[in-house]
Amino acid sequence: MRRAFKFSLGVVVLFAAFAIVLLMATIYTYDRLTGETLIAELRFDATGDRQYVAHLRTGDRCEDRAFPLYGDQWRIDAEFLKWKYWALLLGLDSQYRLDRLEGRYRSVADQNSQRNVAHALSERTAVDVVALAESLGSWNFLLDATYGSSTYQDIDVDDVYYVYRTTTGIITRHERRPVEPAGGAPFNVTIDGGCSDPSMWQRFTEWTDDGVVAALDLVER
Repeated sequence: MRRAFKFSLGVVVLFAAFAIVLLMATIYTYDRLTGETLIAELRFDATGDRQYVAHLRTGDRCEDRAFPLYGDQWRIDAEFLKWKYWALLLGLDSQYRLDRLEGRYRSVADQNSQRNVAHALSERTAVDVVALAESLGSWNFLLDATYGSSTYQDIDVDDVYYVYRTTTGIITRHERRPVEPAGGAPFNVTIDGGCSDPSMWQRFTEWTDDGVVAALDLVER
């Protein structure tokens, strides 16, 4: 009887530890929300009439991703998480992550009739923190509030756009795009910090999350 109890307790502990790892893996897809910080940089190249390629750099801006966009404007969305008071006392800051990039037309009629495309910027995770909190109802011990924030600007290929996150949402500033060097010389890109590798704990949690997501994909097929 005692052996069975110890075995059952061990299973519960292992399951709880695994659940915590999955939760941490999802939280790692969000970034801490502390003051105003540059989180994204956008440049555009025209490919046709109201058609563009958006060059997006996020985080430490070491990697450039290209996305086709249609319209007169661009818009980027972010998801914000505000934790319960007890979690803040434990040092779990409010967090955010970029969610979507898409084109936008000034005219509502064009928005409803012209070609458009949206691009997901956040990856699928094994644990949906928002859905989990909602399913717990009054037993929700994680989140105090969740909300979205968006910013948009007219597209000008001669401008470079900077997206900043504040303690309440995201905002945009822009300046004239630097002149590209002639003769195929390399283009200088400002990087605020080094392109460092994630910590061992973060790599472990993300590896676990990726494994669970892959397993769920196999089950759904």
